[in-house]
Amino acid sequence: MTLKRARTRELASIYLMVSVPYLLFVIFVLFPLLWILRYSFYDYDGVRASFVGLRNFQSLMQDNVWWQAVGNTLILTFGGLALGTPLALLFAVILNGQLKGRVFFRTALYFPILISTAVVGVVFRIMLAPDTGIINGLLVGLGIVDKPIYILASAGTALLTLILIEVWQGLGYNMTLILAGLQRIPQELYEAAKIDGANEWQRLVFITIPQLGKMLQIIIMLGILNGLKIFDLVNVLTRGQPNHGSETMVTYIFNYFFEQEGYRAQQGYAASASIVACLIISLVAAIYFILSKKLGDHE
Repeated sequence: MTLKRARTRELASIYLMVSVPYLLFVIFVLFPLLWILRYSFYDYDGVRASFVGLRNFQSLMQDNVWWQAVGNTLILTFGGLALGTPLALLFAVILNGQLKGRVFFRTALYFPILISTAVVGVVFRIMLAPDTGIINGLLVGLGIVDKPIYILASAGTALLTLILIEVWQGLGYNMTLILAGLQRIPQELYEAAKIDGANEWQRLVFITIPQLGKMLQIIIMLGILNGLKIFDLVNVLTRGQPNHGSETMVTYIFNYFFEQEGYRAQQGYAASASIVACLIISLVAAIYFILSKKLGDHE
């Protein structure tokens, strides 16, 4: 009887530990998803709700600002990957060697990822200020420009600035992942390549990059998923301006859901945008996984 009670207590504790994650999933993931799905079919402003069917989705599909936000999100995502991944690989290869002070440089490059993205946005907003920003001071002091300029005044420079900041903050993290991959490459491969007369570039292209294939796939996957839901940096630094030129899917949804300046509270409309954004993210992720699988099959 005592053994049976002990077994019952053990099973109860196991079920309790297992049930907690499921309970948290239901409360913080499943319930909000069902709430969003329901109210995407309503004209809901936080107080009154009236059923409108697919009208929210129709309005969203006809909104040029939404499609601009989708395009900007893709530009920020793949622009950051195109610039950041090669840079992370370059720094990882350099700092993997016997470079003097490499520990300091690794730490310095990794440090930005430890800073809150919102704080990074505030700091760069101050640095980019036309009259008092340090960047304009340097540009004028070096004679590159005659007078202070507002770098975020056009959509092109705003997006480029966001990409550069995004790359700067994530560079050290990606570099660290690649460094971990470099440590696992057998040195015999490089020694054999040297004997065959391969130079450093050939060793990088034909040994290092192929051996890092899986790690690079992980970095790209994380970059895509994080890039498609970018919010903090854009909301703090540009607020989607100028003229929605740096608007992203998440800032678009945020503006309608929380009634930001120039927007009317439309939680139902924001819910429909959330569903479409989720579908777009899922589609891009699925395409990437399919391409990765095909690439892996050819290796």
